[in-house]
Amino acid sequence: MRFVAFLVALMLAVPAFAEGSGEPAYTQVVASGVIRCGYGISPPALVMDVNTKQLSGLDYDIWTEVGKELGLKIEWTEEAGWGNFIEGLRTGRYDAFCSELWPDPARSKFLSLTNPVVFSFLDAYARVDDHRFDGDLSKVNDPLVKVPAIEGDISYSLMQNAFPKAGIDALGQTGTVSDMFLSVLAKKSDVIFLDQAMVGELTKNNPGMIRKVENVPHAFTFASYYGVRAGEYQLRDMINLALRTMKNDGRLEKLAKKYSESYETPKKDF
Repeated sequence: MRFVAFLVALMLAVPAFAEGSGEPAYTQVVASGVIRCGYGISPPALVMDVNTKQLSGLDYDIWTEVGKELGLKIEWTEEAGWGNFIEGLRTGRYDAFCSELWPDPARSKFLSLTNPVVFSFLDAYARVDDHRFDGDLSKVNDPLVKVPAIEGDISYSLMQNAFPKAGIDALGQTGTVSDMFLSVLAKKSDVIFLDQAMVGELTKNNPGMIRKVENVPHAFTFASYYGVRAGEYQLRDMINLALRTMKNDGRLEKLAKKYSESYETPKKDF
């Protein structure tokens, strides 16, 4: 009986790996020399050229440096949405989600997050002729007001927690920040929460269409992370060591400021 109990305890202690593979992602990464990235498009963190499909942006640059530090190739394998990317990790279609994530407690049982990469300060934005929320963000918490959110993403639970009475324009799991922005322009929703870096990219083709809500503090402050499948501690720790090296030698801050002065990076260890 003791032996059976030992086996049961051992089975419970072993992390569940990808459904499509009997090996942990770490083993496959080391054997192949490649980290396969799932990703989501979110300028300026990650941008895709519509003609060449070439990727660029802060996340692309950071992972290029991570690859150099680890002596591994970074392969941008599959585009995914923030609402459904965990499925790709669980089934082994990619090894890491290489686009920035805001921490979502509800998803933590399926996900291991790296150390923070950058910190973002989100402000409220409304259409240029809409002044309803100036001086009082609590007015968003009204059934007559709608905010855009992606199903399965932290943007959805965030709105439910912060403004439980407000309506939600629910976008599908493959929705993006650009889709949320267009929801406001199309008057399907009324207010969106963005950091300064996102606003600059989103308004390039739509100048003068939205405005920052005035006389209110930052609505939210978030650290951004990358993610691997739950239980992939060795892979996560390997990536963390590369990110920590970049943080301490100043590369991380330099890359972040290249894309927006509004980005803040974690403090150096010394």
